[in-house]
Parts: sequence; structure tokens; C-alpha cells
Amino acid sequence: MNADLKYCFYLINAKNKCKETTAVKLAYYFAVNKDTIFRDVDFLNRYAPIYTKRGMFGGIFINDESRKNLFLYLSDNEEKLLKKLSANLDDTAKYYINNILNKYSKPRIGT
Repeated sequence: MNADLKYCFYLINAKNKCKETTAVKLAYYFAVNKDTIFRDVDFLNRYAPIYTKRGMFGGIFINDESRKNLFLYLSDNEEKLLKKLSANLDDTAKYYINNILNKYSKPRIGT
């Protein structure tokens, strides 16, 4: 499993248990440098509702409002089906199918 996804799952579990985690705790848990955690959290912030808060009572959090929609992506088979269906549609329908694919497809890491 990708390390970034492990962070997400760890944060979700931390949210359920103790409501927060810190970069130091994550660095210890994953046996990496604290700076690595911050870089990965910055990357994840593009795709997931993760945010950081500095100072006392700070840490790394998942936004409660968007947490419920965090992993609502199309499966690979659903994406393939929509792409096949869009081949036979007019331009307007293709436009809407492409919008759906862009909005609900899994983020491609490294692209």
C-alpha cells in the first residue's frame, strides 16, 4: 500500500480514537523523518481534506465535513465503462461524461 494512503488510514483511525495526531507521532509510527511527514501531508492535502494546525493543541487533522466523502471514487471498471459509453455519444454528452470522470476518478499519483 502506498505510504500516503497509510497516512490517510492512520489519520482516520486517529480521528476515531483520539481526534488528532502530530507529525512527531506519525514520524515515529512510520519510522521516517518529520520533514517527510510534512511533505507527504502537503501532497495529500491536494486530494484529501487533511489540514495542519500549529501551536498548542495543533497537529494533523482530517476535516470532519468532508471526511465522509474522502474515498468516494469510481472503481476502475466503472471508469472503463463510462469511457466506452462516451465513445458512442455526441459532444455534449461526452463533455458531461468527462466531467464525471474528472470529478470522481481516483487521483493518479505521479501524474
